[in-house]
Amino acid sequence: MNTSNRRVPLDQRKRTETSCDKCKSRKQKCDRLPGQDECRYCQRQGIVCATTQVRKKRIYGSVEGLGTRLSLLESLVKGLLPEADLSSVDEMRALGRSLGIPLPASEESGLDTTKNSNKQDEEITLPDQQGQDQYIGPASSFYFHLNLRGLFGPEATKGLSRFIMFGRNAADTKYEAYAVERRNTLEYGQDSSPESFVSPGRPPSHTYNSPSDGLPDIDQHALDSLVVAFFDHIHADFPVLHEASFREEYETWSLNPSGVDRAWLCSLLCVLILARRVAPHIHISEEQEEKWWCRVQALLPSVVFMTSMPAVQALMLSALHLHNNYHRDACWTLTGAAVRIAFAIGLHRDGVKAKQTPVNRELRKRLWWSLYGFEQIQVSSHDRPSAIENSACSVGCPRASILGMGEHSPPEHGMWSNRLVVILGQACRISKTCTSTTSDDTYLGPLSPAAGILRDLTRWKQSLPAHLTLESIDSSPPSFQRPLLLLHSQYHYTVSLISRSALFSRATILNENSTELLQSSLLSLSDTCIESGRTLAQLQKKLDALGKFNAVTWWDIYYNFSGALILVLDIICTVMQSGAAAASESRELLRQAADLALQHSQNPLMPGTIHKWATVVVEIGYMTEDF
Repeated sequence: MNTSNRRVPLDQRKRTETSCDKCKSRKQKCDRLPGQDECRYCQRQGIVCATTQVRKKRIYGSVEGLGTRLSLLESLVKGLLPEADLSSVDEMRALGRSLGIPLPASEESGLDTTKNSNKQDEEITLPDQQGQDQYIGPASSFYFHLNLRGLFGPEATKGLSRFIMFGRNAADTKYEAYAVERRNTLEYGQDSSPESFVSPGRPPSHTYNSPSDGLPDIDQHALDSLVVAFFDHIHADFPVLHEASFREEYETWSLNPSGVDRAWLCSLLCVLILARRVAPHIHISEEQEEKWWCRVQALLPSVVFMTSMPAVQALMLSALHLHNNYHRDACWTLTGAAVRIAFAIGLHRDGVKAKQTPVNRELRKRLWWSLYGFEQIQVSSHDRPSAIENSACSVGCPRASILGMGEHSPPEHGMWSNRLVVILGQACRISKTCTSTTSDDTYLGPLSPAAGILRDLTRWKQSLPAHLTLESIDSSPPSFQRPLLLLHSQYHYTVSLISRSALFSRATILNENSTELLQSSLLSLSDTCIESGRTLAQLQKKLDALGKFNAVTWWDIYYNFSGALILVLDIICTVMQSGAAAASESRELLRQAADLALQHSQNPLMPGTIHKWATVVVEIGYMTEDF
């Protein structure tokens, strides 16, 4: 800059060019005459005037201007590298190194560090139904729900000190004796002699491979119908199997039950167990389901020792059943095992192509993305660390036409869903910096990690092709409507996940003092959360209106639950700021969400975990009626 154009002449500048360490510690101006090595204070005190501390860098310009510049830079990078993770300095440095780009030396920055050290002492474990302590993170859905209830007073949280979603030991069943008998049969063979004992990694000399062994009331037609029901109602949500290959193996097994792989048999049993929930016209008793599950329990020890795609498939299907039946801890464990096996066989790398058919290559990709998405939504719910490091993954989108999935979802649906899974993973990693009591602009303003994720989400939504937008749903084929609604549910769930701490902070502040002025950044982020919470509730209502709401095997009720929590906070904030009449729209949406949950909770086939979420929605609906 030309010195003649300066607003303040150099001789009148208030900021010293160089301050000594002593004056910095005193937070006083370091006053030294030109040409002097010592400042006046150090001369008077007779101490060494030394300058060793790095000069503090000032950021000039408005936060809004810097935010705009940052947003433009992110857009440029994302335009060149759509999958780039810009959620933290470490991720950006890793990206730069991978591209061979020279980077500036790292500096200590208080804005970039996640201040978890002070929070760790506050974190506690919760007892499950076995009396064991379980870690649930502070940004989990459980704590968010618990803190929300706390706004209604201590009575509202009574009885919630134990985490019932983590149930009793998954191996304890009403048919434990049956399970032991089957396990002994699998381990020792028919004669149960010590000579016929086999290790978990070696197939036994004799196995009972038919799920209907000793159960003449289950005919082949019923089994066939359950397999059809699975692929008609569950497969599109949780694409783990390849339908054509599975059916071919199923027909082979029907003719010769003794020659199938253990992992495949485990998958078949899980298919039957899950399909029972979506096929009420096929009468399968709960006792029969328990017997099938006991067989799965007998097979799982050997499946875990396998390193193959069928093992990953079997573990994922088993995990889904456990998740839905009050065993989310066991689901978490099996999902982690599936991730490790997936790493071992290279599912996370596109370059692993040896001895693979085109169908198998695409199936590997789809299985990886199904596993990635399944693990990430558990991570977001529990606020636990993920087992998957995105920077180590290089898997493209599978081709739906090769896998025969084109009739189940619209074109390019998989690619956009996978991108959303990656953003969800980034949101989970930074959620620890956005705790339920955060109101610091560092974590809420345009330069915050949350704002960066929200910009990624905005770019994702704005880049969607026309046939994948919400506006296209009514004109889409019926088979495409559910995938589209779930895609947008996933989007709004991610938005609300990253912004709900701001909304809770807003509700907490207003609950204590309804006249307090709120930061503009807090208002903006919480308004974003409210909008997504409302849309999330509306999407579940739309699913139900189309007859495509799945309340027995998938995340529909969980999305309804997540949207309902946001609506409760929306009502609290609106009533505090504008009066009860202004909250009528959100009250109506919450009432509809509660009615939806109550309606589906009457289904006797709804499993325990999903039923609990539905019950919570109804409960908080009642709590808010008189607020």
